[in-house]
This record gives sequence, C-alpha cells and structure tokens, in this order.
Amino acid sequence: MKKRTLISILLTAVLAVSALAGCSSKGGDKAENGKNASPSSDQTTVKAFIMGGATFPDGEDINHNPWMTMLREETGVDLQIQYGPAAADEYMNKLNLMLASGDIPDLFIIPSANQSWLMDNAKLGAIMRLDGKLDAYANLMNAVYPEAWDAVTYNGGIYGVPVLADGNSATDNVYIRKDWLDKLKLDVPKTLDEFVKVAKAFKEQDPDGNGKADTLGLIAYDNMLAWSSLFGAFGVIPGYWVEKNGTLVPADIQPEMKDALAYIHQLFADKVLDNEWPITKKAAYEEKVANGKAGLYEGSWAAARSEIQTSRQNDPKADWIAIAPPVGPGGKQGVFGGPKYKSIIAISSKAKNVDAILKLLDWQAVPENRDKFVFGFGQYGENFMYTKKNGSIELNFDNHNKYGYRQQLMFMQPKELNEQKMEALGPQFKLNDMIKLSIQYGIPNAFTGAPTPSMVENQSALDKLRQETFTKIIIGELPVSAFDDFVASYKAKGGDKIMKEVADWYAEKK
Repeated sequence: MKKRTLISILLTAVLAVSALAGCSSKGGDKAENGKNASPSSDQTTVKAFIMGGATFPDGEDINHNPWMTMLREETGVDLQIQYGPAAADEYMNKLNLMLASGDIPDLFIIPSANQSWLMDNAKLGAIMRLDGKLDAYANLMNAVYPEAWDAVTYNGGIYGVPVLADGNSATDNVYIRKDWLDKLKLDVPKTLDEFVKVAKAFKEQDPDGNGKADTLGLIAYDNMLAWSSLFGAFGVIPGYWVEKNGTLVPADIQPEMKDALAYIHQLFADKVLDNEWPITKKAAYEEKVANGKAGLYEGSWAAARSEIQTSRQNDPKADWIAIAPPVGPGGKQGVFGGPKYKSIIAISSKAKNVDAILKLLDWQAVPENRDKFVFGFGQYGENFMYTKKNGSIELNFDNHNKYGYRQQLMFMQPKELNEQKMEALGPQFKLNDMIKLSIQYGIPNAFTGAPTPSMVENQSALDKLRQETFTKIIIGELPVSAFDDFVASYKAKGGDKIMKEVADWYAEKK
C-alpha cells in the first residue's frame, strides 16, 4: 500500500478534526488582497485558488476588474480569487501547504499533469464527489468530451471538471524554412531519411549565407516530447500507451521504441541532432529558431505567433511553413497527440456552496457567455477589444494583451474549436490550419483514464527511469542493448502491475 506523504497525513488530520466553517459564506468577505470586493447581499461567495502570472492595468487586479464585475452580476456568485505562483510545481506546493494548514479554498484548478494528485486526495476525502450533483447542469455536462470525464473518475465517482484545451487536442507541428530549402535546391522532405538529409544540409551548407558554420541541423531540448516526430516515425511516443493484440501496452517498452532510440542515437553520433539537447531548456530551444540558427524543428501549433514571428521580424526573408511529420521505415508518422483537457477544476469536500460553483461553471459553458472573455462585452467589446472588417473579426492586440488576464476567468473552454477566435488572432498566422494539421498527425495516448493505484505508487519513478535511460542511450553513455535491461526493470518496478490495471480498465471500456 502506498505510504502517505507528510502532506497527506496532515490533510487527513485537518479533514478529521476541522469543520472549517466560513470556507464559503454569504457576501461581505474581503478579497485575498485585502480590498473590499463589495458583493451585493444576495450573492454567494466562492473562494478560488488559481495559478498567477497575469499583469493588470492600473487600478485593477484579478478580483477588481470589468470582467469580474460582469461575472458577479450575471451569475450571482461573488468569486474571490487568490493568486498562486505561476510555475506549476510551485503552485502545487503552495496548494499542498494551504490544504495542510486548513486554509482550504472552495475551488482550485490543477494542471493536467497532477491528475494523480487529484486521485490521491479524492481517496483521502479532500475532494468533493460531483456525480449526481452535475445532473442539473446540462450546459456544463455537454461542454466536456465524454472521455475527458474518465480522467477525473475515481472508484466510479467524478471528482473534478476537466478544462478543455484551447486548441482542442492539437499539440505540435513540424516547421521548416522554405527559403533555406530553395537556396540549397532541396525539396520538402517527406521520409525520415529525407529529413536527415535536409538537416545535414542546413548544418553544413551555410543556408543563411553569412559565411559562417553557425546553423544547426535537428534541434531538441530536454523534454523528449518536444521532438516527438522522430519517435512518431516509429509509431511510438514516450510515456504513451498503444493498442496491441486487443489490449493496451506502454509504448516505452515496445521493440519499436528500441528502434527509435537506435536511430536517434545515430543522429546524435553523427552530430545531426544538436548535441546540446540534454542541457537545453525550452526558451533556449525557441531562441535558436527566433535567432535564425535553426531551420527545421518541431514546435507548438501556435508557433507562428511566437518564435516564428520573431524569426520573421529578425529576418524578413525567413519563410516558415508547416509540413507533415516524417514517415519512418515502417510507414508510420506522427507527433504526440494532446489530451482532451489541459487542467482540472476541483472542489473542496468542505465547500459549502457547491451549487453556486456549478452554476458559475454552467453559465460559462454557454458559448455567448464564454465569448465575453474572448471578444469582450459592452464598452469593452466591439471597437475596443475587436473591430469588424469585411465580415471578419480582428482583435485589437493592444487591448487584447492589456486585458489578457480576462481569459484566466474563463474556466470553461469550448468543446468545438473556436475558429472565429483563432482567425481573429491574425489570419496571417493560419492558426486554424495549424491546429487541424497537428490534430491530423497526432498520435493519441490510448489510455485516457485516471491514474491507476499502481500508477500513483510507481509511475513517477518509472518516468524518471525512462528519461535517464533513454537519454543515456541517445548520447551513447549506454549501448542500445541497455533498452532490454530497462524493460526488465520497468516491469519489475511496478510496470507489470500497472499493465494489469490498465488492461482491466480497457476491457471494461470495450
């Protein structure tokens, strides 16, 4: 049985001995920053804890702004938000400390990567069970993909509301500089070997024409999912599950993963793969694109508005295009497919006004209400946040960025892709096309359920083992044959138990 952490023990004690009266109350409460929120007497106060990071115009904060005023008036819910750290790990540490101390918010949003934390605390009784309570909120229920509810289900009960991703399940695309291809008289690569040929040319043949050997081939950084197209060419994605012989198996231990590692190791040995990748962070990776040092890489579906846009600003000749991921020796291709949700709304088991919380979320699940946090409303809408031109909506980027915090108040995301929003962000970026391309080639994780008991117990250690072993194989510190030892260790250190639990889950789903 899993040993409880100190936080879990403290939380259990808190839940056992404290009624925590006043976690939710009628009106009159003060915002976390000490300013009086001045709710009306008929409003129900709900306290929330969310990740911080936004900036605000003078005189405004997360609790005092036009969108919060509108939300309170429309829903009758006096939402009072406390900001946490912007970094996910620091945020979760702060949330754990709050729970252990008894300072428990009614509502908190956790990143999808902390799904096992939700299950652990559901088991401890710290999270409100919502099935049965959700039946009265049809807008909310219909706004979430049916399979996304699996991710927040523990022992048959629903313990959270999935927040869908803004770009649906889009993740990455492969991008290449067409101007570099043209300069070197190369075609757009299609196969994995053609990708390597182009990468070598970009590294060795001075595609930027500056007379220096300062351009790179294939770039990567310390998260292997950032170059998932190399693994996808073998039909496997690190950390994902695939279907084989009617059941689910971890891609990490399949023979195809060994083949992928052998291929990528050779790219490293031949210095086609940027040898700095194990110590490269995401910001440095994107900087290589922005500064014109790389012409072939895997980036977010929204890259055209970030590092690619900066690249074009630095070099107007930079002609970036998105292309299909490389086809591997077995005819497979793809990038890592995104989950159906990006975060989870959890409600404390001590919350007094659960219906007020669900009412607020149900209101936000209505498209015209949700759009108020995208395109504004009233005096903050047309001719302020956006203008209409030739039948299309164009965002005013000065105001869109200035009031960007408003989207942190939009807890519910649409099930359907908001194509109007993507177009309004700039038709030149072709974001709708970028999202559709990413989804087209996304390899989904076949396991969509909540963490199994053995995952909660062992998955973190197995992930660490995978990262260390795969890294050492790629850079040559371990031979490719070490993969077989990894498989044996994976199974012995909880992998066999996890596979049995996932197989049982899959059998029930079929």
